[in-house]
Amino acid sequence: MLNSKYYIPILKWKRAEQNALKTLTKERKKYITPLIQFVMPKAKPNEQFEETVTRFEKQLLEIPNKIIDVWGTTAVFVDVSLLFTTSLKVKSLKTIVQKGNKLGGTFIPVIHLHDEDDIKEKAFFLARQNNRGLCIRLVCPDFLNQNKLNQDIARLLLSSKLKEKDIDLLVDIKETNGGKEKYIKYLNLSQNILNIKKWRTFILAASSFPEDLTKCWIDEENLLPRIEWKCFKDCLTSSNLQRKPIFADYTIQHPVYKEATQFFHPSSSIKYTLANHWLILKGKKQEFGMYLASAAELVKDKRFYGENFSDGDKYIVKRAKHYSSYIKNPEIKGTGSAETWLRAGINHHLELVVNQIANLP
Repeated sequence: MLNSKYYIPILKWKRAEQNALKTLTKERKKYITPLIQFVMPKAKPNEQFEETVTRFEKQLLEIPNKIIDVWGTTAVFVDVSLLFTTSLKVKSLKTIVQKGNKLGGTFIPVIHLHDEDDIKEKAFFLARQNNRGLCIRLVCPDFLNQNKLNQDIARLLLSSKLKEKDIDLLVDIKETNGGKEKYIKYLNLSQNILNIKKWRTFILAASSFPEDLTKCWIDEENLLPRIEWKCFKDCLTSSNLQRKPIFADYTIQHPVYKEATQFFHPSSSIKYTLANHWLILKGKKQEFGMYLASAAELVKDKRFYGENFSDGDKYIVKRAKHYSSYIKNPEIKGTGSAETWLRAGINHHLELVVNQIANLP
């Protein structure tokens, strides 16, 4: 059973996220259980829907090996809810979880309360077969009727032939909507979940990271509050909760995934996590040199955590040092890319949150 010193980051299975996980220090990896959301690959020009699905299916057998290479054999949550079809979700869940556990990993299937029966049945089978258990991911609409929610949970337990002690309960409220009220509301509602104290773990996920940076200013410092982190800290001091949650967030990404964003060119912005805020140094689309300029400013800031804090911070320092060469000759390489910028920001965030949680009273 995970305790309150653990951290559950929710991440897409893309190269930036993979490398952010892989380059974490071993000591901090001990206190993280990532929830990996699999997404469809970006469609190639003129590629039909069926061809994209087939291309993803061909990659399935290699995914478990890649997860273990990136993460090791410690626990990881496997979520296929963002894939396109029920049959693909079932096949992916079976292939990834079954092979991952055969390779010595701890792959835990994730389901939603109202997933199709085929998905739930496959997840139940895998949970029993490997004795790794199951994760149930509840979302805000599930709480519209508390009595019905508990009835649905009771039915799920009965049909799965599992006990609460075999199941991780994740309440995912996604956006905080700019204030603490939503977080507090669903934290309190979750306390009325059937046998809340008996579940293997109780996790609460939320994010206040914006969908885009349109409200941020270019060439100025932008500080965005980490509302979910403040709410989590506050709830740990509450005496009114039957069970306090484990912290989960979406790192430096918006919690609602939109397939269309794969086709957008991101701006050359630094998204840097501080103790209670995100520091946004906004750049412009396809102006890669602006990342170097922002990196050069950030490393001089007293709030910068230093080159040795994380692999992400080391990357930022390296880009900052390259800035003077780049302004003399913008044709030289070394600006990095949207992928490496995201990797650095996520890696720094992961290291920082684990450190923050470890130092909570």
